[in-house]
Amino acid sequence: MRIAVLPASPKTGRATIKALLESDQLTTPLHVQGIYRDPSKAPAEFLSHPSFHAGQGDLSDANTLELGGVDMVLAITPPRYDASDILQWARVASENTRLAIQKAGTVKRVVLLSSTGAEQPSGTGEIMTNHIAEEILQHAAPEVIFMRCAYFMENWESAISTVRTDNPHFYSVITPLDYRVPMVAVDDIGRACATYLLGLEPPRSPYVVEVRGPQEYTVNEVQQALHDAVGQEVEIRPVKKEDFPDFFGRFLPQSSVGLFVEMTNSFLPGGVIASAIPNPDVRVYRGRMGLGECLGKISVPAR
Repeated sequence: MRIAVLPASPKTGRATIKALLESDQLTTPLHVQGIYRDPSKAPAEFLSHPSFHAGQGDLSDANTLELGGVDMVLAITPPRYDASDILQWARVASENTRLAIQKAGTVKRVVLLSSTGAEQPSGTGEIMTNHIAEEILQHAAPEVIFMRCAYFMENWESAISTVRTDNPHFYSVITPLDYRVPMVAVDDIGRACATYLLGLEPPRSPYVVEVRGPQEYTVNEVQQALHDAVGQEVEIRPVKKEDFPDFFGRFLPQSSVGLFVEMTNSFLPGGVIASAIPNPDVRVYRGRMGLGECLGKISVPAR
C-alpha cells in the first residue's frame, strides 16, 4: 500500500507520517511518500526509515504534484497567512490536489484534514478554507473522509513567550473562562488520520469524523496546565470581543484579521459553530492525550 501525505511539512502531516511508520501493518507492505517543496527538509528520522520516501511538489503548481501509483492520500490545506486572499489560496491548493489525484488514476481514498465547523457555508472566517477544501475534494476519489479536528491544544504554545516574562501571563480570546471547548493534540490528530487511512472501507462517502481530545477544556484548565508546565503562577488576560481586531492585528496581516475575528466569534457562545445542532450520524474519534500532557511537553528554560 502506498500512502501520500500532501503536503508533509505541517505538524499534522508529520504526526500522521510518524503514526503510519509506527503502525503494525501486517497484511501488506506499507510505503509512505511525504511531499515537500524542498524534500531535503524532511525529518532525518523519516529519511532513514525504509518505508518512507520524500518527494518534491508544490501545492501552488499542479504540474509538480505526482501521485502515480498512490493508493491513499492525506490532503492538507496549509494556512498561507502571507497570501492576500487566504480563501483563494485554499481554492487553488484544493483544485491542484484534486487534479493530481485524478491524473494519478490510482487513488482509492482521500482523507482530508479539516476542521470542526467546516460544514457551515458561511460565518466561520478562516475555517472557510476547510469548507472550500471539502467542497472541492468531496468526489476526488471513490472514498473520501473528512477529519474535522477540534481546537489544537498546541495553539496555547504561543503563550510561552509571555509566560516566561517577569509577570507570567497569557491572553485568551476564548471567554467566558469557564466555557468548555473541544480541544485535541496534534499527535492524536496524526493517529486519527493514520487510522482512517489504513482502516476499512467507510460506510459512505464522504464520511465525516470529528477528531477531539479525551475531554473538553476551559481556559481556567489551560491556566492550570501552563502553571504545571512552568512551575509558577500564570495570569489569564481575557481579550474582549471588541478588541479582537486589534489583538489579531498584532501578529497577522491585515487581510487575515477579519477572518480570524469571525472564526473566533463562530465557536464562542452564540456563534454559528457553537449553536449548531450535533449531527448524530457523525463519528467522533477521541484521542488519548490530555491538555496537561500536551503542554507539559513544552520545554521552558529555567528562569
